[in-house]
Amino acid sequence: MELPESIGNLFPLSMFDLSRYKSIESLPTTIGQLQHLTKLQLVACENLKELSQSIGNLFSLSMLDLSRCKSIESLPTMIGQLQHLTELRFEHCENLKELPQSIGNLPTLSMFDLTWCKTIESVPTTIGQLQHFTQLWLINYENLKELLQSIGNLSSLPMFDLYGCTSIESLPTTIGQLQHLIELRLQKCENLKELPQSISNLPSLSMFDLSWCKSIESLPTTIGQLQDLSQLWLINCENIQEPPQSIGNLSSLPMLDLYGCTSIESLPTTIGHLQHLTKLQLRGYKNLKELPQSIGNLFSLSMLDLSRC
Repeated sequence: MELPESIGNLFPLSMFDLSRYKSIESLPTTIGQLQHLTKLQLVACENLKELSQSIGNLFSLSMLDLSRCKSIESLPTMIGQLQHLTELRFEHCENLKELPQSIGNLPTLSMFDLTWCKTIESVPTTIGQLQHFTQLWLINYENLKELLQSIGNLSSLPMFDLYGCTSIESLPTTIGQLQHLIELRLQKCENLKELPQSISNLPSLSMFDLSWCKSIESLPTTIGQLQDLSQLWLINCENIQEPPQSIGNLSSLPMLDLYGCTSIESLPTTIGHLQHLTKLQLRGYKNLKELPQSIGNLFSLSMLDLSRC
């Protein structure tokens, strides 16, 4: 199926939804004439192979959704001319191999979803120019090997999700510059070996999830500086050997889940300083030899799970 070139004559068109038209392989070049178009949805156009450079002429476009367009391998460089674009979605674009550097020219982009884009190995160096980012999703971005230092320039970012990025081994030190970051999700980053000390410079961080990060051996010694941290998940971090003493400074922490951290042999004595801790999950601690006496100072503790220890 092909769309006629006359599509470009529909000047008043503000929303164009071609989702699930699986036979479409390309869009007519005249699509760039739709100056009033604000939303273009191409979800599950599985045979769509490319976008025309003329897409850069859609000056009013605020949302472009290419989710599940499994045949697209690249994007036109002209995409960087979409000055009013706020949402860009590429979930499950499984053959998308690279993103143009011009992505960094989208001044109003606030939401960028690259979930399950398995073949992309890097993000553009210009990504740090996107000052209005509020959501960056890189879930199951399996071939992503590293994050650029420019990620630290995303000063408005409140949530960063790297779930299932199994090739990443380290994080850039500039991650500590994300002063508005509230949630940092690193679940199943199985080859992540270490965390930069700069993680402790995130004053707004309230949720930090490292579950199934099986290669991490230690937490930053300065983690206790995260005074607003209310959720710390370390489930199945099999190689963490001992939480740092500074963990006792996490005064806002109500729950600590260390389920399946099988290499831990002891807990820091400072754990007794966690005056708001209500739940302590230690299930599956096969090598845990003893508990510190200071655990008796946890006056708010209502649940302590030591099963299978």
